Amino acid sequence: MSDTLDALIYALDVNPDISTEGRVLFLRAQEHPALEHFAGRLVCQQTWKPRAKELEAAGHRVEREAHGLFDLVLVLPDPQRDLMVGDLARAHDHLAPGGLLMAAQHNDAGSKRCEQHLREVAGGAESLSKHHSRVFWATKDETKPWKADLLERWRQGAAMRRILDGRFWSRPGLFSWDRIDGGSALLVQHLPLTLAGDVADLGCGWGFLSDHLLRNCHDIDSLDIYDADGDCFECARRNLGLIPTRVKAKPRWHDVTTGLERVQYDAIVMNPPFHEGKDADPLIGMKFIAAAAQALRPDGQLWLVANRQLPYENLLTETFANVEKIVETGGYKVLQATQPKVKPVFQRRGKRRR
Repeated sequence: MSDTLDALIYALDVNPDISTEGRVLFLRAQEHPALEHFAGRLVCQQTWKPRAKELEAAGHRVEREAHGLFDLVLVLPDPQRDLMVGDLARAHDHLAPGGLLMAAQHNDAGSKRCEQHLREVAGGAESLSKHHSRVFWATKDETKPWKADLLERWRQGAAMRRILDGRFWSRPGLFSWDRIDGGSALLVQHLPLTLAGDVADLGCGWGFLSDHLLRNCHDIDSLDIYDADGDCFECARRNLGLIPTRVKAKPRWHDVTTGLERVQYDAIVMNPPFHEGKDADPLIGMKFIAAAAQALRPDGQLWLVANRQLPYENLLTETFANVEKIVETGGYKVLQATQPKVKPVFQRRGKRRR
């Protein structure tokens, strides 16, 4: 449970003038026992699968995309600037007339800046500091409308858009959202065109690897695309939906580190994440490898790309009969592993994207 979430709950508790009646929306929601106060009235919006599962396990209604108007909108804005102000605009758009927007941000994630954004667009705000965080709130007063032009710029800054001269759709917040990652670009140069049967792309993002598979590997029978970030799938759907192929990619909103929903794949490709927030965490990529080993057929093959310093080879040799380094260049390495032989299980930990 985060300090920022504790600060948000504290602000609700110590401000009797803040009404917590009516319908409540929590954007980028995280589980907290105090949310029980809103039982039957709360909608939790969350696109990150591990957090969504925690909320669902606690009995809350979870949606990847919120709809409708609410009397109280809580939000934990993303630290990235475009997403931060986009979250404030989104919270405003879900406020009923007279409703209250309450946001919280950790001091190390730009809390003062985020508060200033809210003051600027709303014409003022109240705030408090607690747990190394700031909580700030403003009312949607129809007699004093928020700045419409600024809100629209914020919406557009966080919106899905075309990238790379219009070739692909993506959106801020996704991994390598406005460019082709160097590792993925290297991997597609070495993937064999003979990949066939049932295939999975782990950590698919906006769909670059899957686009290559569908366009070039004509013997694929099915393609499952996995990601814990539900924001990626509409981009991937648009990017892959117009490819002239009989195979339609099936999105699977799922935390790969817990194992795959389906087993018995003929081939798996991936550019696995390796960061927990800002800190490198090779265990995340190792869990991806473990999940692949458990899900491949005995004659299946894994193709992956990684930064050259990441220590994946030892695990690969423990879990596959054959491991080959295909190429190492430009700070990346492409590895192929075939014939899975061991089914390791790692203790689940962490959740963050690249």
